[in-house]
Amino acid sequence: MLMKHALAVVTGGGSGIGFAAAERFVAEGARVVISGRNAEKLQRAAQKLGENALPVVADAAIADDMRRLYETATGHFQCKVDVVVANAGVSRQTPVRDTSLEQFSDVLNTNVGGVYATVREALPFLARPASIILVASLAANQGTKNFSAYCASKAAVVSLAKSFAAEFVESGIRVNSISPGVANTPIFDSLGMTEAQLLEWSRVIPMKRPAEPAEIAAAILFLASDASRYMTGADLAVDGGMSGISPF
Repeated sequence: MLMKHALAVVTGGGSGIGFAAAERFVAEGARVVISGRNAEKLQRAAQKLGENALPVVADAAIADDMRRLYETATGHFQCKVDVVVANAGVSRQTPVRDTSLEQFSDVLNTNVGGVYATVREALPFLARPASIILVASLAANQGTKNFSAYCASKAAVVSLAKSFAAEFVESGIRVNSISPGVANTPIFDSLGMTEAQLLEWSRVIPMKRPAEPAEIAAAILFLASDASRYMTGADLAVDGGMSGISPF
């Protein structure tokens, strides 16, 4: 599909990669609905995006919230949804010895259950054709010390994209995932990591720097548009070479 006049829904759209994707969609002529749990952050983001953006407070892990999100989006813009970007998620350090099952489950409920609810509740509101992009992570394919819950959740997101793609391919709905590497986003503020630790991560990136959100957004735009119309069930790595180039 062409992005001009398309309707895109972006969860976790108040900042970081979600906001960058929404910003790129608007620049391409699309209408965008951004969602998240923080009303103030969403309102600020929507003001920056302009009149073609609508903020809706919704928790991706709550099915009723997602259903209301799509009802609001299609009602406001009077059209079906062309693009869904399931971006909402959390990242927390979860060292095994210090992490309860409830804490582990909380990460999976947000990052996996939230994606499942985002996609499931979208189905009655989707145009045909439509494109769904699930935001996973490089962590889906790498074990990372103290991040077992996050890594497991993102591996599940990649798997969900493939299963969704298989289930919906005959309906004209494409589903792909995108796996960013280290990026300059607010999610790192919640990790409790020091600047020295982030610098150490940057040193092992072949391109020697973290991604900017706009660089991830460009890849999301590709998966949303007709430029990728022959892609479904794929995982696109946008990680500065980390998944494909040995550091040695």
